[in-house]
Amino acid sequence: MRNRIYTSLTIASIAGAMLTVTGCASSGGGNNADTLSTVDSGLASVEQSAQAGRRAIETGTTAAADMTNQANAAIASGAAAASGMTGMAGTAAGQAGLVNILTQQLGISQQQALGGAGAIFQTAQAGMDPQAFSSLSQSVPGINEMLNAAPAVSGPLGGMGSGVSSMLGSTGKTLNSAASLAASFQQLNLSPDMVGQFIPIVTNYVQNTSGQVTANLLRSALSAP
Repeated sequence: MRNRIYTSLTIASIAGAMLTVTGCASSGGGNNADTLSTVDSGLASVEQSAQAGRRAIETGTTAAADMTNQANAAIASGAAAASGMTGMAGTAAGQAGLVNILTQQLGISQQQALGGAGAIFQTAQAGMDPQAFSSLSQSVPGINEMLNAAPAVSGPLGGMGSGVSSMLGSTGKTLNSAASLAASFQQLNLSPDMVGQFIPIVTNYVQNTSGQVTANLLRSALSAP
């Protein structure tokens, strides 16, 4: 396309110059010096037209390249934004899913469900290998928000509840975990016995969203049957 435009401009300019020369020759009244001057002027005009054509082509090519780069950058930015929004939506959906299940099945508030699930995952974290818990964390959307919602427990409170001990066992380590869970639930204004209702829901949710292997790791850390 660039060559065709340049050729057309050059031919047009040369033709114009030739017409000028021909006109001068046919007039019969000029001398050779005038004729040569006219030819030189015509050739200079041709060169100027050619240079103008080249500049126009170069300007158009540069503008087209800039527009292409801007379009590619806009597409990349849009794709990155869409990916980030998808990740955020997935995290929110996973968190809301577990919280909604707990609130609907147990008749508790969202904050109680969020804190109770966080306390259970916190207990599991204490009983799991760091690498295993990292794998669990990656497969449970919103787990960090749940952990942050778990009440801070400085020491176990009284009244552990039969539901806690039956779910977690009776060894020294599990009794300490059970006491911490009971204390967390009491701070959420939940009965310690509700730990026994939370754990099956949480582990089943993990099994459905993350698979049997991850659910087994969680059950093992909680000493759940």
